[in-house]
Amino acid sequence: MSDTQPALSLRYFLNLEESQDGFALATFGKKQFTRFITPVISIGIIVWGFYLGFNGVGRYYVALGAFFLIMQILMRYWFLPMMFKRQFVKYQFGKSEQGMDLYQDHGELHANGRKNVFNYSDIENFASGKLTYMLEMKNRTVVIVPKRAFANPADQTLFENTFKK
Repeated sequence: MSDTQPALSLRYFLNLEESQDGFALATFGKKQFTRFITPVISIGIIVWGFYLGFNGVGRYYVALGAFFLIMQILMRYWFLPMMFKRQFVKYQFGKSEQGMDLYQDHGELHANGRKNVFNYSDIENFASGKLTYMLEMKNRTVVIVPKRAFANPADQTLFENTFKK
């Protein structure tokens, strides 16, 4: 990589599905395992309630666990996607070109006609989803890069190797 020409230059428009995939990576956990912690806890509360006996105090634990589980399902699969889609359409995120240039010792983000320079050491989390990559910086900025933006597999490998720790 050299400082005059970027080793990798990407320009892309995010569609709704890619934005939702990146949002899921940023909010529900970077690893698949962490997505299931709260539902497992709710199921554990339900099981504990049955263990205590459904006729006694256990029925309150069952009701509490069921309430938590239903709320998590509603939030994760109905409310958050609905609100995200609404914001995506309202602010027309899919109509603004975004981009990233990777150089030897730094990178540049391009969005809305502005350029932001970042160091590779500023990347706190890197995650790969079904459709996108998610980069979270130390200042809590989240960058979503669609996998379809890469022209060839070598560019994708370069991108992954740059941000994996």
